Amino acid sequence: MAVPSSPFAFALCQPGSEKFLKAEMKRLRPDLHPAMQRPGLVSFKATAEPFDVSRPPRAVFARAWSASAGPAHSAREIVDLARALGVAAAWVSPRDQGPPEEVPPALLAAAEADAARLRDELSRQGVGSEAPAGKLVLDVITAPGERPVVGWHMHTEGAPGAGGRWDYAVPSEAPSRAYRKVVESLRFTGARLSPGDLVLEIGAAPGGGTLAFVERGARVLAVDPRPLDAAVLARPGVSQTQATIGDVQELPPDVRWVACDAGIPPADVLAALGRLRPQLRGVAGLFWTLKLVHESDAANLQRTLARLGEIGFRSPLAAQLPAHRRDLLVYARGPRGA
Repeated sequence: MAVPSSPFAFALCQPGSEKFLKAEMKRLRPDLHPAMQRPGLVSFKATAEPFDVSRPPRAVFARAWSASAGPAHSAREIVDLARALGVAAAWVSPRDQGPPEEVPPALLAAAEADAARLRDELSRQGVGSEAPAGKLVLDVITAPGERPVVGWHMHTEGAPGAGGRWDYAVPSEAPSRAYRKVVESLRFTGARLSPGDLVLEIGAAPGGGTLAFVERGARVLAVDPRPLDAAVLARPGVSQTQATIGDVQELPPDVRWVACDAGIPPADVLAALGRLRPQLRGVAGLFWTLKLVHESDAANLQRTLARLGEIGFRSPLAAQLPAHRRDLLVYARGPRGA
C-alpha cells in the first residue's frame, strides 16, 4: 500500500522558534511555503510535489512533521480520516503555547483536559493510541477554543511520541531541568553509555544532568565553579572540579563523553574544546546545549557545526528538543577510531 501524501504539512516546534523554522525551510525546502502559524505549530503548502511522510525534512527547529489534513470539525471526522488512511493509532496532544513556566497553570490544565476528552472520545469510537514502529499514526493537535489540527506521520523505532515528546519519568530528587536534556539527548541520538564510562560535564551545577548520567551507569567529572547539589555529589562515581573550563589544564585520560550545558557564548565553548581536543582522543561523543542568546547564534549555526568538524568532532548535528526550550542540542561523534 502506498504511503498517503498531502499538498499540506505542519511541523511542531518550540514556541518562539517559528521564525527560525521558516527561515530554515526556505533553505532546505523552498518548495514548502509557510501557511498558517500558531505558537508551536507552522503549516506549509507544497508547491512542487506532495509532502511525503516517509521523507520528512531534517530541520533543526522542527521536532515533529506531519502531512496535514487541516482542522477537523468533529471527532467523527477524525475517526473517518483514521479509517480512510488505515492508521494504527491517533495521538492527541495539546499544542505548546509557550514555555511551561510562562503559561498560566489554568491554561495548561484546560489544554490537557481538552486533549483528554478528545482522546477518550476517539478511543470509544475504536481509535486507540498504541502505535507500533513502521505504521502510520494520526496526529491530532489541540488547543482551547480551536478546532484540532489533524495530520499523519510514519512512526519509527525510538522516535518521540505524541506532540514530538518522549515519555519518561523525572525523579523527584533531580535538581534541575538538565536531567530532561540528557535523557532526551540520549533518546534522540541513540548514543549508548557503557557501565563505567567517564563523562566530562562542563557547566554541571546543580547536577540534573549529572544525575541522569550516573543513573545510566556512567561516572561523571563535573566542572563548574558553582557546587553540585549535595545529594548528587554524594552519588558513587561523581566528582567535581570547582572551576571554569578555562581553568582546567589536564583531563583524566579515560574521558569517554563530553557534555556541556554552560552559560557561556558558543565561541568560548569552541575555544575550550579546541584547546582540550588533544586530550580527548578517546571521546565517543559530545552533547552540547548550545545557548541561543542572540538571533545571530541561530543564524551562525552551520558555521558553528563546521567549526566543530574542524576541531575534530565528526558528523555534527543539531536539534531543538522539548527539554531544551529555546536552546539547541548539538551532538557530534568523537575522533575516528575512538
